Amino acid sequence: MELRIEIPPELEEEVRRIPREELSRMIIEFLRLKVFELELKRLRELQKLILEMLSMKSKLTEEDAVKLGEKVKEDILQELKEKGMI
Repeated sequence: MELRIEIPPELEEEVRRIPREELSRMIIEFLRLKVFELELKRLRELQKLILEMLSMKSKLTEEDAVKLGEKVKEDILQELKEKGMI
């Protein structure tokens, strides 16, 4: 996939000094980081929703809810590792 971006004039000179290959690696790494951040945010929101739904109709103790939250975090971490995002 090819991506075209418009460089703001105030950055243009600095960007021109960066070798093309290095600039490409920088942009790819930036995109990976942003995708990771978005995925993490989505998973946090999902975790919060799950815990809220469970707490509405559940007789879970606070300790049970904390354990469940930790399990969800572990699963999220494993999923991100499998996707190569961390």
